[in-house]
Amino acid sequence: MDRKSISQEYLLLVLDKNGYIPPMRREESNAGLTAACFMDLLLNEIITVDKKRITVACDLPQELAHLTPIYAYLKEKTRSVSRMMTDYAAGIRMKPLITEIGESLATEGMVSKGEGGLFGTKVIYLSEKDSKEELLDQMKSAAVDKSKITAHDTVLIFLLQKTKNLKQYFSKYEQEQWKAVLKAIKKDPQNKQLSKMIDELNDWIIIILATVLMYI
Repeated sequence: MDRKSISQEYLLLVLDKNGYIPPMRREESNAGLTAACFMDLLLNEIITVDKKRITVACDLPQELAHLTPIYAYLKEKTRSVSRMMTDYAAGIRMKPLITEIGESLATEGMVSKGEGGLFGTKVIYLSEKDSKEELLDQMKSAAVDKSKITAHDTVLIFLLQKTKNLKQYFSKYEQEQWKAVLKAIKKDPQNKQLSKMIDELNDWIIIILATVLMYI
């Protein structure tokens, strides 16, 4: 399969069999999706970050049109990474973002649309089994070989792990292999910038969850 954006692949794997963000991991998963969108924009040089402040650097390309809600939000004014993460992961902005990403996956045939909610008026997105399994095969192949893994895969697998969405897909042995590869990546001087960003993502997710849980 042709690989999609980090945010598209993250949502495809996080949605449960009923088309919802898992209720027991909703806060973590929302934080992970926000971080995935941020990394899509950053790795594609749509935004720049200086002293933890985000600046939009160029127009949003068509292949990332599903990020329009968060892109428009960031274009309004310069914002900090922590503010963006909190506003999305813990706020009402998440719903339209999930809708945009879900619709983009539906267009690609990677999810099917259904009806959900108490009165069946909510649109839900059901991951297609073949699309999910093909993506997982590619991820697992990359996760055990430092020479094959890309920044895209590193961020995707890290976010799934951090938000407690990886165990359902990776065996204990595969998780240990991944941890070893991640450790090697972070030790490699050539990956200094990526390693720093992963550490910061880790810190931001912890802070967001602590903030959200205060109000639950």
